[in-house]
Amino acid sequence: MNATASATSELGAEPVRPSYGLYAYQRQVLADVICALSSPGRRAVAHLPTGAGKTRIATHAACYLLNLTDEPKSLVVWLASTQELCEQAADDLERGWKHLGRRAAHVHRHWGGGSLDLRGLKSGFFVTGLAKLFAAAARDNTLLGHLSTHTSAVVFDEAHQAVAPTYSFVVEQLCGSRPPLLGLTATPGRTAELGEADYRLAEMFNRTRVSIDPKGYGNAVTYLIANQYLANPRFVPIDFAATVSISHPRPGEDYSSGDLDRLGADDIRTGVIIRTAERAVRRHPRTIVFCPSVRSALECRAALESKGVATSVVTADTPKDERQRAVEEFKSSETRRMVMFNYGVLTAGFDAPRTRCVVIGRPTTSLVLYSQMAGRALRGPRAGGNRTAEIFTVADTNLPGFGSVTEAFTNWEALWENG
Repeated sequence: MNATASATSELGAEPVRPSYGLYAYQRQVLADVICALSSPGRRAVAHLPTGAGKTRIATHAACYLLNLTDEPKSLVVWLASTQELCEQAADDLERGWKHLGRRAAHVHRHWGGGSLDLRGLKSGFFVTGLAKLFAAAARDNTLLGHLSTHTSAVVFDEAHQAVAPTYSFVVEQLCGSRPPLLGLTATPGRTAELGEADYRLAEMFNRTRVSIDPKGYGNAVTYLIANQYLANPRFVPIDFAATVSISHPRPGEDYSSGDLDRLGADDIRTGVIIRTAERAVRRHPRTIVFCPSVRSALECRAALESKGVATSVVTADTPKDERQRAVEEFKSSETRRMVMFNYGVLTAGFDAPRTRCVVIGRPTTSLVLYSQMAGRALRGPRAGGNRTAEIFTVADTNLPGFGSVTEAFTNWEALWENG
């Protein structure tokens, strides 16, 4: 073959596409994460907006770190607070290691009703629910010290929770021999107004924050929306004056479950949520509604079902099989429009790309929680989602709340040394 023919053939060749690749901005974050974890401090928070791919980036980082080590000290521990986050992490680690791993490795699962011989773990990935691990450590007070001798890296999902006393105890015990510690969060702080917990969080991760280079767009959220990685959200406040009176939370606290139960029993609020959900379902293929109580979620579902709308309810009390069926149906490509009502779940680790609308029917003083709820609808077209999204916030005019994902992303900039 002559040189001209060879060049022509090369020009027409198709690129080899990775099965577990990253977008350009994700590759930049991954490189910065690896650099930070290789520095003397060996700790960092990866700060990306909800929907920007924190889990995939962290999976690449976890696989990289496991590839650096060999037995017997080669256990990458992934800590998460909910079943959804644990399942998402374990599934991603399995997919990622098939393409990135250099040897056979197990993904050990430890949450919900599952059980493991924790003292037998020496290598691979260990994905564990924080509460379940802490309970095991309470029964065996040398367990975390034993695990630390095999731990080569720790990943903490939803890292803004890391300074809670039980969680920080687990982290510091596992990091006794100073393995790399990577935190993941969309909101690198605890409270909207900087407080002691926010400063302790920044100190825990050596004030080292890795984020997206916005390339002149002002901040990462604006960059991701402009480049269609995130949907462009339209925030719609639904104002009303409730007749139920509850006390405003103290600074740094959120509404209690008792207060939320009282709001959930308010017929006026329930009616507003129902009408807002009806409005949403006419415009969007999938809508998630965050209700103030289980009772409210059930009443709202009954009202829309009576009008022929496909609905489901998911709460912490929903049996696992029923919950899984409801979630899979909601994620499916079925053409029916669907509304999922929920209470107390689906704020993190839940990914349904067809979701184009969120109705926030409960108040919150937590910028973290508000961002998580709004983020369920923000996957953009380049990530398999939508160009636009609507976020309805049922806002009792007597109660404080929030209304901007950008506000949540940029609120804690002053805490971090490279913010």
